[in-house]
Amino acid sequence: MPKTTFLNLDKEKKDRVINSALAFFSEKPYEQVMISDIIKKAKIPRGSFYQYFEDKEDLYLYLLKLIQETKLEFLGPTLQNIANLSFLQLTRKLFEEGVKFALARPIHVKILDLLLKNKNEIYQKVLAESMQMAETIYANLIDQDKEKGLIRKDIDTHIFARMILELTSNIAIDELDINNPEASFKRMLEKNDKILQIIEYGVKEG
Repeated sequence: MPKTTFLNLDKEKKDRVINSALAFFSEKPYEQVMISDIIKKAKIPRGSFYQYFEDKEDLYLYLLKLIQETKLEFLGPTLQNIANLSFLQLTRKLFEEGVKFALARPIHVKILDLLLKNKNEIYQKVLAESMQMAETIYANLIDQDKEKGLIRKDIDTHIFARMILELTSNIAIDELDINNPEASFKRMLEKNDKILQIIEYGVKEG
């Protein structure tokens, strides 16, 4: 995470650094982005960069944190009105809102798309943490639906939560085409809906 020196910068200079990093990390895989390019575009000395961040990875993880916070803020209205939604209804709604977020924040999606496709060490680090957090939230919602009689009590809560997370995450990896976003997002919504229908109604005839 950034050092106090960076956090104490005025907004204009802070935004220059962040926007420069966003521009490069959205166009190239993490390994190909050079600190020299970021500082040149941000118009800061190399020495200043290391007063702000430990290294390139430190900056990159900070950008991912900012993207996550921005997305959570975007999803806020949905997350605040979940009382009357079943787990599967909420899953569908969050996926739909996630697609809207992607359309509204294309540069963020480009960064996440490169991260998902590269599957480097940072991907493993970030994914493990975020998946664990999401699995805990999903597991709590599943247990609530079990108490309401909406989900069978013999279903393993954590296996079900992990299955939903992995299936919906893989849709983004398989279908996202950053050069044709609207069409790919439409395919993502359709695929997600078909998966949730199979889970909700099962595959057994009759």
